[in-house]
Amino acid sequence: MAEFASPHRSGGLSGGPADEPALEPGRAGRPSPLARLRVAARQTAYGALASYQDYRAMFTLRTWLFGWTVRLICQVVFFAGLGRLVGSSSAEGYLVFGNAAILGPLGSLGVVSSTVGERVSGTLQFLLLSRGSTFLVLASRGLHWMADGLLTSTIALCVVSPLLGVPLSWAALPVILAVLCLSTVSCFCLALCMTSISVRRPGARMYLTAGTTIVLMLLAGVTTAVPRSGAAGLLARVLPLTHGLAAARTLAAGGPLDLGAVAGEAAVAAGWGLLAWLLLTRALRHTVRTGSLSLS
Repeated sequence: MAEFASPHRSGGLSGGPADEPALEPGRAGRPSPLARLRVAARQTAYGALASYQDYRAMFTLRTWLFGWTVRLICQVVFFAGLGRLVGSSSAEGYLVFGNAAILGPLGSLGVVSSTVGERVSGTLQFLLLSRGSTFLVLASRGLHWMADGLLTSTIALCVVSPLLGVPLSWAALPVILAVLCLSTVSCFCLALCMTSISVRRPGARMYLTAGTTIVLMLLAGVTTAVPRSGAAGLLARVLPLTHGLAAARTLAAGGPLDLGAVAGEAAVAAGWGLLAWLLLTRALRHTVRTGSLSLS
């Protein structure tokens, strides 16, 4: 694998080709940036195809539509019922939109379990032996979770809002979905950070995903207002979904696109993405160095 390759692997023994002058970019022996980009794109494409096949093995169209999707819609309706019990139409609308919007980010957390599945099934060991980027493969193998979350979130918004009479600016729906897509990517990057723990301690995956779900529900503005001060307020500002959900709520109410909130969500996604690469790469290097993964 490229990240973990020893310097002697690519150059041979001392006094051999390794001691010769380095080849210019684009010549044989050192791939050009364009060639590396093509390899990365091919790895991502094959990883996404494998993730699609995994999801097809989990669901049929009937079980996904009338089982999984209906369950998630019922979850949104449940929280809407809490708002109706309070007797506030604004509270009902707040809960409907928030719990429909969070389905995408929460769905992306499935990559934590997918990575553990790679280890349990024995495929992670062979990925570590390959020359490709293990981080890129693991990330692309979890793309179906993001796609599923975004699709179910869209269905929930389009079904529950008219069903319960919750106001929604339909003209702004494409922009709302684009903002929620950014929030889902942001949460996916956070989930990749957690895989750096689950890949070394598989038993922690349920605690990680459940704990993240609770924190997002409480602090990201899904069910209650976003805290503005103290440690909770600071944590909310660096969490995925917080800024994106605020921008999406403004659009749903017929307001303009809050570019500041969108930029904040993009910055959070970039920060978690960089941290995910650092932590997961370090965790994979640790497994190689210590030999903690068994091939049996």
